[in-house]
Amino acid sequence: MATTRRILVGLKTADQADQLMELACALGAPDTAILIVHVIELPDVTPLDAEVPDLVSAAEAILGRAERFAREHGMRAKTEVLRAHGAASALVDEMREHRIDLAVLGYHHERKLSEIVLGTTARHVAKQAPCRIVLDIPPREGR
Repeated sequence: MATTRRILVGLKTADQADQLMELACALGAPDTAILIVHVIELPDVTPLDAEVPDLVSAAEAILGRAERFAREHGMRAKTEVLRAHGAASALVDEMREHRIDLAVLGYHHERKLSEIVLGTTARHVAKQAPCRIVLDIPPREGR
């Protein structure tokens, strides 16, 4: 397997920040650059430049937590808040733009109607990603 020089970590919630960052740090070498991304998904009818201060504030908190984790573990990290109508295409575009070698993503067992009809972000990213993907799938609760 080729050397992993650039890792993208896609974070949806603060709850997954430590776990996904721990995984990314374990998979990267000391000189690996980590790009930590949170996508603010807006409905198709909403302009991407719409004022959404609560969502931006939440995104910055999630990314700040992940960036602190990376620093505490001696890794170089950069953060980005993206705005998109679909997280999958935004993540894949970032992978291409930054020539990412490995993407670390989380998965949620919650199934919204849109995921049942259209599929999950993880599934779409897996089909289109220009790099390897590590998908952290937690066990179902109650099992």
